[in-house]
Amino acid sequence: MEGTIVLKRQNTDAGEEHFVCIDLDQPGFIRENLEAVDDIHMRIGITLGIIDKVMKTRFDRELERAGLTVSQMEVLIYILKEQKKQDREITARELEQRFRVSNPTMSGILRRLEKKGFIGRMPGSQDKRNKQIRIKENIDELYQLIQSRINVEKERLFREFTREELAELARLSAKLLHNLEQDGKEE
Repeated sequence: MEGTIVLKRQNTDAGEEHFVCIDLDQPGFIRENLEAVDDIHMRIGITLGIIDKVMKTRFDRELERAGLTVSQMEVLIYILKEQKKQDREITARELEQRFRVSNPTMSGILRRLEKKGFIGRMPGSQDKRNKQIRIKENIDELYQLIQSRINVEKERLFREFTREELAELARLSAKLLHNLEQDGKEE
């Protein structure tokens, strides 16, 4: 985990601004300094951001051995699952919508996956201009490695949670996402 996050905190007694640095390499330090953030909304946002950064960093290290990034792995797993579920055409447009990324971003991910030999692009059966994306080589072994790593991280992340707490966390996370989606529609 590389880096430091700098937070601005208002001292209400003296009216002075203080800055708090959170070192991502020291987990105990992170929790201790997050509690210093007075605004609960800001604390939640920062916590979610740090969780995302830490998880991506861990997965990036693991996936580096296979020559992949987290984004590439997510796309590969989605394509693999969809192909196994039903033999249907998967397009770049579908992937852009599914992962909520722009055309250039998805094109870059797919180009790198194709260059590494994981996928191939073929003309679609309905529309030759609309390329379908298929897994090119057998990635079942890679998929099993990734799944085992995900399971290890899930165990670590959720080890002291009860089923009820996990259900509540899932409900609240979905509510946050719903609120974000609603804000996007109003703009």
